[in-house]
Amino acid sequence: MTTDIDLNPDNLEGLELQPTAEGQPFNWLKQWYPVSPLSYLDDSCPTPITLLGKNLVIWQHQGQWIAMDDVCPHKLTQLSLGKVQADGTLVCRQHGWCFDQKGQCVQNPMLPAQLDQPAAYHNVRSHVTTYPTQVEQGLLWIWPDRNDRAFADCQQKQPATLPKTSPKWNKTDWHMIEVPLGYTVSIENSFDPVHAQFLHEGIGTFSPANAIPMKGFELLGELSAEEGFVLSHKGYNTFNREMEATRTFRPPCANITQYYLPTGGVQTFQLYFVPTAPGHCRYIMKFVMDLEFPARPLSLIQWMNKKMLGLLPEYVQVGLQHLGTYKLNDQDITAMYAQERNEAVIDMGRRRSPFLPSPADQGTLTLKNWLNRFGSGGPEPNSLYAERVESRSNEQLYDRWHRHTKLCPSCRRSVEWIAEVQRMCHFMTTMMAILGGIMLLLPLTTRPSLGCFAIAILSLLGHQGLTKFHSHFMSSIPGQGIPSVRLWPTGSARNL
Repeated sequence: MTTDIDLNPDNLEGLELQPTAEGQPFNWLKQWYPVSPLSYLDDSCPTPITLLGKNLVIWQHQGQWIAMDDVCPHKLTQLSLGKVQADGTLVCRQHGWCFDQKGQCVQNPMLPAQLDQPAAYHNVRSHVTTYPTQVEQGLLWIWPDRNDRAFADCQQKQPATLPKTSPKWNKTDWHMIEVPLGYTVSIENSFDPVHAQFLHEGIGTFSPANAIPMKGFELLGELSAEEGFVLSHKGYNTFNREMEATRTFRPPCANITQYYLPTGGVQTFQLYFVPTAPGHCRYIMKFVMDLEFPARPLSLIQWMNKKMLGLLPEYVQVGLQHLGTYKLNDQDITAMYAQERNEAVIDMGRRRSPFLPSPADQGTLTLKNWLNRFGSGGPEPNSLYAERVESRSNEQLYDRWHRHTKLCPSCRRSVEWIAEVQRMCHFMTTMMAILGGIMLLLPLTTRPSLGCFAIAILSLLGHQGLTKFHSHFMSSIPGQGIPSVRLWPTGSARNL
């Protein structure tokens, strides 16, 4: 199924959104949502998460993940502040109330024995609502509906996972970030592939000079409330002009994109856009290239860099890889935040009829049509989540700690490693400076003293370098000099 577009400039009016359809709307709560890769979770303690505006706590007992409201019914403190006991109960930090895997209070230390304890424990007001969970393809999924039939309803639907995986897929790690943007603008961006040549100029081969008009962007079949839709398209730059691609939307939040290359290889992008709190969205991503490349001989410099990186702990090597993704993220966030702000102030008519004049706009149009026909425009109607735009400073937009570092075990451990090495450098600087000073006072040659001072200076420089390295895990804004973020090559746009 395609949308006919008249490319005559005199008649160019753009693609139009379809009207809202009659019938049963899509229920945003009665769905499976991925909340985290298992590799990002610590199964020894409770973890707070937010999903569709709900504050939840998750923990594990005997291999089973439990999810419940992150609120103690006693005085409404966070249960995630507590701890998991050996018997698998979650104890509230404030007054010691204990809850089992079904959310029932099983112990209240302050309840005298002469009182009717069973009546207190079985009172519905002492219970905490729990939610169905399951693990699929290395992700923890939650069904956020609190209806009495939730545990039965969730059996009727499977998570939106990749139907068929390759050995390379299973060896590739998930990547997760949380951005200060809404769900709608986030997932829409993933159905607009042609933006990459322009917005990501300066990264890899992305360049406006490589862009070509996209052809064959069309909807395969019909829109479905529960199954979403499938789009196909061809290349959009000089490097992938011969490829065939599909982009599959699986409600509520999956975009599974596959590029079928002329050489026979397949690139798979598995993307999830999870609505968390108002104005925030969690991205869970995996990229797999199922294609063998011929081994290339390394230059001496490349060989030395590889050997030097190999000396670092594995988690630091992973952290360095993650640092390389921030510039692309910053470019996306900058553009999407500007889009959200402008959409919030323009009139509803323009929002309902955006100007989409080219075949490359088919992805945006199709997603908007699905949201309009089945999803009430977004997940707000039956959840606590709301699409709203808040004013954000550059420090908030380009923050890295909350976006990724605190969530990622490898990046957190990298920060701890940096702090430990900095302490060693500080100790070496102090001790070598003192030792060098003492040697100057002794009737010795100056060489040992100069050697100590040289080590002290190198340690001091190492400490300063690690301080800069640490700042890369905290923010995209430089810690020294002018606090501006360089997003694009000089001369193409002002830096922020």
